[in-house]
Amino acid sequence: MAPPSEGEENEQQTQRQEIRKLLSSYLGVSFSVVLAFIPNYALSLLPKLQTQMRELTARLLTAEELLRQMKSRRKEDSKANARVVEIFASHRNAWQAEEKQLLQQIEDQRAKIEELERETHESKRRIEELKDMIGFISTTRAAAEEEEMEEESGAENTREDHVNFTGVVNVGHDGNFPFTSDFVASASSKFWAERTTLWQDVQYESLESLYHMKHFVARRESPWKVDGESTGVSSKLKLLEQELLNLEKIGKSDLSRVPSLMRKQAKRYQAFTAKIDDLCRRMQASDPSEPTVSPEFRTQRQTEFLLEAFRLQQRASETGQKLMALQTEVGKSYYRDDLGSPAKLATKRSMDSIRNNLQEIQRNLEIWLARIIGDLEGILARDGSSRVREYCVSRYPFVQ
Repeated sequence: MAPPSEGEENEQQTQRQEIRKLLSSYLGVSFSVVLAFIPNYALSLLPKLQTQMRELTARLLTAEELLRQMKSRRKEDSKANARVVEIFASHRNAWQAEEKQLLQQIEDQRAKIEELERETHESKRRIEELKDMIGFISTTRAAAEEEEMEEESGAENTREDHVNFTGVVNVGHDGNFPFTSDFVASASSKFWAERTTLWQDVQYESLESLYHMKHFVARRESPWKVDGESTGVSSKLKLLEQELLNLEKIGKSDLSRVPSLMRKQAKRYQAFTAKIDDLCRRMQASDPSEPTVSPEFRTQRQTEFLLEAFRLQQRASETGQKLMALQTEVGKSYYRDDLGSPAKLATKRSMDSIRNNLQEIQRNLEIWLARIIGDLEGILARDGSSRVREYCVSRYPFVQ
């Protein structure tokens, strides 16, 4: 389709102008006709209509102003919303980064938990193995003790036979024996040949073969495997409690503070015995001959036990000093008075019994602690040097 020419455009523009003029004329004529046909009473309404027109115009201006303010506020709100969105976006990024870190930490903690569970399972397995090993060691030790008892009984029988045979020989020397010296010599050689054949099948291990071994089982029971009942301290404490009750019954009229001091001393010994028992239980729970424990950790643990035993020994010395002070107080209170009355004599006897019992308890506790310290020092010296010959080495080594 060809574009319109300039003449056609001018003609169309002229037509539009004429149409506009025609419309304007029509509107003016129509308005004039309407005004011509308006009644007279309607003319009085024109001022009112003009007033309403002005009010509507004022309202229109107010509405336009409000609309303009609303548009400006909306622009500000949109800017504020954009700022808020930006802030929340930055916060969301930070939250997402923190969430990733927390998830990573959760994964790390889960990995640690799994590792701890594996270690726990491994520890339980090792504990079961150690229990089995301890059971095996106890059975082996019992068998070893039985064999030692058999050897000792065999040695005693050998000594008895030797004594009997020597007696027979002595009778021959006295002249009352009916056999000749040649017969006695042949009989003695035959006797000792038969005795030696009984022990030819027994295998002995030399001390040199045990020189480089690390763990050994002692022949005697370790002192930390002995409780207060075995040492006799518990029974003496019970006896002391009965004696104190008897003293309270006998000396009801006694106004001195000696019975209360004795009661305090007995409580000290009870608490002290409980502490030694606790130390022995912890030492027994951590056997120094465990093959799974490293030498450094075993040495550190035994050193801690040794230091605690030294502290208990120092406390035992302090308790002994308090016992001496108590004995001095008893001597001042009772042994100066006249003992003519039976009540005072019974009180003195009870005091003597309690004093002897306290001294025995003090002595047993000191011996118990000295044995514990000696064994710990021996273990530390054994682990720290290779001088195995200086210690009591059993023929039954620790089975790994």
